Amino acid sequence: MNWFTVGFVAATFLLFGNAARGQEVTDTVARDSEKRNLASFVKSGEFDFHVRSVYMQTINKGDLTDYSTWALGAGMGYYSPSFKGFHVGFSGFFVFQMYAQNLQLADPLTGNLNRYEILLYDMNDFENTKDLDRLEDLYLSYLNGDIRFTFGRQKITTPLLNEQDNRMRPNIFSGLTLRYNPGNWKYTLAWFDHVTMRGTVDWYGVGESFGVYPFGRNVWGEASKYRGNIESKGIGLLGISNSSEKLGRLKLWSYFAENVFGLQFAQWDKTLPRGKLNLDLGLQGFYQTALEAGGNGDPAKAYMLPGERSHGFGMKLGISDRQQGVSVNVLRIAASGRFLFPREWGREQFYASLPRERFEGNGGLTALALKYDWFPEDKPFRGNLGLSRVAAPETNDYRMNKYGVPSYFHVSAGLDFPLKGYLEGMDVKFLLVNKTATAPERVAEASRINRVDLWNINVILDYRF
Repeated sequence: MNWFTVGFVAATFLLFGNAARGQEVTDTVARDSEKRNLASFVKSGEFDFHVRSVYMQTINKGDLTDYSTWALGAGMGYYSPSFKGFHVGFSGFFVFQMYAQNLQLADPLTGNLNRYEILLYDMNDFENTKDLDRLEDLYLSYLNGDIRFTFGRQKITTPLLNEQDNRMRPNIFSGLTLRYNPGNWKYTLAWFDHVTMRGTVDWYGVGESFGVYPFGRNVWGEASKYRGNIESKGIGLLGISNSSEKLGRLKLWSYFAENVFGLQFAQWDKTLPRGKLNLDLGLQGFYQTALEAGGNGDPAKAYMLPGERSHGFGMKLGISDRQQGVSVNVLRIAASGRFLFPREWGREQFYASLPRERFEGNGGLTALALKYDWFPEDKPFRGNLGLSRVAAPETNDYRMNKYGVPSYFHVSAGLDFPLKGYLEGMDVKFLLVNKTATAPERVAEASRINRVDLWNINVILDYRF
């Protein structure tokens, strides 16, 4: 995107160069005010330093290959002060592989490659362990009252398209975003034409981004062939949300992957006080259809087949107080078709979601999850526990199960320790995950490795200052 970089740099110098010339005229009246020059203006911006360390280990069942690694990285960002509503931001990050076990090896029994740990690095170049750096944020933003425009490389958070920041680096999207926030309402309109995702150091056009991650099987049981064959100019987003003490919190999102698919998502949450307790209610739903030929006129190379569609429904019922909460969560994806959303663009945020697995790629799926969150007021840490049962289609039901993940029990436990005092800004997290097939005797080894009958261990340290 050389045109973008050149244009961005030119706009930045023009903007702040004009600021300096305007201030130079003023300074002829008060030359003793050195704080009015460009250098002082730039120095008054905000610097962000970030150090991140992740240790991850996956223990598979029996003779299947185990994996472990330790990644260490650091980065810096700069965010300028505002000049007549305009400001710029940029950031970069580098990652080193300090230790690795078996990441570059295919499992001898199944031929499968590593799934979880490699996404800490560059999944397109397993041997690259040192030269893992990328420019991330690079944007020009304008704020005027309730309206904000952001142009360039930026982060965004929505229920489906988001940072999915649980490895070393998050997803970043390049394009234009408009936000309008009058009162309790929030409106978001965006168009993105490039993306860099976790587990890579490169930028991809939206069409190129389909299939960067392992891309499963098509409805005929063959390896999907859409990587490098999808024609799409970009991703369009429209978001509307409202927060009301009386009516609850409403979110509506419309996703438009040009020439590929459209998806509508809705969520409503409501908290009802009941004495010292709160009753927490939530509803979610989505509906998805293919657009045109689903990205390619050849069905074998399309992301979705013409006429393919899916829909699903989620529900949450919970109770909470000021220090803890427990909820029962349900998700049902109908058997009308597979729910398909590129994993390269984010991680779905359903009520029943737990770390280290997704529901994307499935139709005819039911998930039931019990979640417990602990956030004591008198302790400097937080905890969470999740237990779920996921009833997935049979692994050989290609029309409903894209990635061949069998039905499973899922357990996750996390602790979060934000430190204070001398180590203010440091946060230590622990995450332990187990997934066990509901019928392990029926699962082939190729469908077991890195999917079920495993433990996944994570120790994460973040330090921001």
